Amino acid sequence: MNVITEAEIKSVVKKHLGFAIFMAMVPIVFIQLIVYFSGDAQLSNLALYIAPISTVVACSHFIKNVLVDINANHQSK
Repeated sequence: MNVITEAEIKSVVKKHLGFAIFMAMVPIVFIQLIVYFSGDAQLSNLALYIAPISTVVACSHFIKNVLVDINANHQSK
């Protein structure tokens, strides 16, 4: 029986965490850039709707990739 080590989990999480944060922040930064260059302050309210959606998407992508990598590493041993 192969046991998944804590070091293996940490390395997989570290591998995917940066991209998950990037995925969560890009839509918010994009909306803020549009607000800045358009001068329309009402568009910043759009970030209130975009932020939870992008966060859920980033978290689900992160969890999926971590579980797939752990499973792939566990299967190959």
